[in-house]
Amino acid sequence: MSNSARTTVCKDGVMFRLAVKNLAQNKIRLALTSFAIVLGVGFVVSSFVLRDGLKEIFADLSEQVTQGLDIGVGAGDLANSPAITQGDFDAIADIDGIGAIELQMTGNGYENQLQPITPDGETITLQGPPQLVFSWSTEPAFDVTDILEGRAPLEDDQWVIDEPSRAEHGFIIGDTYTFITPSGRQDSELVGTFTFDGFIEGPTFMSMQTETIQEWMLFGERFDFIAIAIDGSVPLADLQSDIDQTLNGTLGEDETPRLLVQNQAELTADLQADFNQVLDVIGGVLLGFALLSLFVSIFIIANTFAITISQRTRELGLLRAVGATGAQVMRSVIAESFIIGVLSSIIGIGVGVLIAFALRAILNSLGLGIPSFGVVVAPTTVIIALVVGVLVTVASAIVPAFKASRIAPITAISGNAESESKSLGRFVVGGVVTAVGIAAMLVGLFGGGDDIIAVLGPLGAGAAILFIGITLLSPLVTGPLSRVLGTPMAQAVGTPGRLARENSSRNPRRTATTAAALMIGLSLVSMASVVGESLRAQFDDILNTSLQADFFVLSDQADIPDEALQAIIDDPAFGNVSPAKDWGVRVENQFLDEDDNPIASDILDEGPGNASVNITAFDYDQIDGLFNFDVTVGSLDDIGDRSIGMRRSIADNFGLELGDSLEMFLLDETLEEFEIVALYEETVISGAVMVSLDRFNDFSPQRTSNQIAANVAEGVSTEEADAAFAEISTEFPNLMFQSSAEFQAMLGDQISFILNLLTVLLALTIIIAVLGIANTLALSVFERTREIGLLRAVGMTRGQTRKMIRWEGVIIAAVGAVLGTVLGVALGVLIVTAIPDDFISAFAIPWVRILIMVAVTSIMGLLAALFPAWRASRMNVLEAISHA
Repeated sequence: MSNSARTTVCKDGVMFRLAVKNLAQNKIRLALTSFAIVLGVGFVVSSFVLRDGLKEIFADLSEQVTQGLDIGVGAGDLANSPAITQGDFDAIADIDGIGAIELQMTGNGYENQLQPITPDGETITLQGPPQLVFSWSTEPAFDVTDILEGRAPLEDDQWVIDEPSRAEHGFIIGDTYTFITPSGRQDSELVGTFTFDGFIEGPTFMSMQTETIQEWMLFGERFDFIAIAIDGSVPLADLQSDIDQTLNGTLGEDETPRLLVQNQAELTADLQADFNQVLDVIGGVLLGFALLSLFVSIFIIANTFAITISQRTRELGLLRAVGATGAQVMRSVIAESFIIGVLSSIIGIGVGVLIAFALRAILNSLGLGIPSFGVVVAPTTVIIALVVGVLVTVASAIVPAFKASRIAPITAISGNAESESKSLGRFVVGGVVTAVGIAAMLVGLFGGGDDIIAVLGPLGAGAAILFIGITLLSPLVTGPLSRVLGTPMAQAVGTPGRLARENSSRNPRRTATTAAALMIGLSLVSMASVVGESLRAQFDDILNTSLQADFFVLSDQADIPDEALQAIIDDPAFGNVSPAKDWGVRVENQFLDEDDNPIASDILDEGPGNASVNITAFDYDQIDGLFNFDVTVGSLDDIGDRSIGMRRSIADNFGLELGDSLEMFLLDETLEEFEIVALYEETVISGAVMVSLDRFNDFSPQRTSNQIAANVAEGVSTEEADAAFAEISTEFPNLMFQSSAEFQAMLGDQISFILNLLTVLLALTIIIAVLGIANTLALSVFERTREIGLLRAVGMTRGQTRKMIRWEGVIIAAVGAVLGTVLGVALGVLIVTAIPDDFISAFAIPWVRILIMVAVTSIMGLLAALFPAWRASRMNVLEAISHA
């Protein structure tokens, strides 16, 4: 060939056109290569689409809720109950510039305490979508609702509900219904249905008179909001300042206002921020799992490029022979990956929208109650999708492209395999990378302290590095492991099984890379299973020793009114009966470090300079035979007006002993000192601090019980106790009556729910990995066209060909499952070991669950191989033999 011809071929423009032409001529290969990228990008996009869609509808709701408000007065950051009094209202009602003013109850924090009994005798379940209760506005300036049917609730024994909820639960306008409330059973007439702009289907919206909510909630004369509209005679900023000065006076730099005075923009922004905080958590969790899926996809993409370049070795060698440099070959492969990345990312955006709605359906099936949302594909989402998709694709192609550029023309044309020295180098690098990953994980687990970022950062990075290192090392074991796992198949199905075993073991690198994605997915699921099962075992150990009551009375998320408690106490079927109440109480800032971070996990951060602990109260005269709190020092009988019990682990963290004092803020913000008279170990039923029932009322506005423990009276059978409670539950259908074993199982089920949710989300990585097996097998069939043709020529039937490919898929999946299970269990053991004993000291491995996952994964490998197997069996024998 002349120099001019060689130069023409070697021009980068020509190489780029060849890359484009190569993609256009190999559409199946292009589709298979793009598949993993589309999925990875799609999962990332779905998290943004779901979050942004929900943010949009809640932003509309926030604007509608504050419509007509110019200024709003609400509780300060440290208030945990309605804090506005009639005196506050009177103090500002006559300030110049106010056009309209109204005291309101917004339902902040107590919505689930008012439960109507439906026509079928049940209460509205609070699992999933929330129940929202607010006072009906009689001031036209603040009324954002529209009556659809009936009339407004203008009397104190009337209420209204949104129309979809009325229809769902069968309420009839004009009928009177009973509410379960903190003040007991209350009757009220349903007088109408309503809606408002920005209405969201899913939650239950109810409204009634302000005085009704106060009475039912036992709030006395306290309110939680003052709505204000201006008349325009005084500038808004000046009026806001006047109201703030009147209510809060002049505050020092570090002082916190008792009441917040905000304009409409600030109210809307705060409301949106509250919604967005929750949505960002949901979106962040989903994004985290999406990034895990993307991480898994990287292995599949890299493997796909490695296979396709291996298939094109002769083609690339010819290009090198006619003058193309190694750098040009590398740029050509990277150009292909760039084009694939762009096209796949664009498709991935559309797929992400579909995945977002699928995720909503999955989460709703688990009871999370995600409302309907519109499709919001923000410009940032598109940019992130393109950047992530292109970068991941190009990065995945760099190593295969570099290898292609290093192949000598003669070697490429002859099709010789790479040298053993390169494989040795891979294992050396793999060993180093694995060691770095383990070291980073150890830093996170044992060197991060109480800072969650300091723990999760090195832990996550170390796990990612560890997976890469093990993938590089895994060819050392995938060959022998494939032969071991394939032996039963070879014996069961004969020649196709033996060929499947040989196919998977003769190229351990490809098998290892294909199984790597599955290994990562299963290791994550196995790790979560070990941690979750260990946590459940910890709960079981504590509950087995601490719960002694015959029965526990619970409510569906709402609390139990004293009327129901008294009914149980008065019933002769029950012996000892004790309520359990809990609340968060602000404590002196001695429990925050110099950076205002809680010094122990039991302390909750309540903003700069403030922290809180959970307190619980019991009837200590009745707890014998109901609970065993494992008191190590002192006695719970000594808890009284100025004395408390404290959990031993917290006392140790604070350096407190029996006889020392703890300062806590009462409901009226008074700081009071309490002597520690008992230290105990129990950590499930009790909070950080135990107080008396009488003093609990000084800390909390709650006049209800979170749960009730009861023993059957002497001489009364369990059946008689069940019958007695059944009679009580006709009056209070929100109550559940559980034996100690049932109560324990329910608490365990809460852990199982979280574990199942994690498993569902992590299952996305397994699905991607299994699709990667299908992808690899399909490309492998294309690569082995001549080989399959020769097998068919010497007598292999189509059925045997399908069996060979299918069992090859099973072996690859089994290899990934075994490696992933071993790695996941090891990581789970490491994490449980690193977690402090006061949180998890028990250790358990759910072998049955893990073995089921391994079996299911192997079956999924069989399913993944169905299409490649069918395609292999449909080859034309003569064309396959002549394939170059």
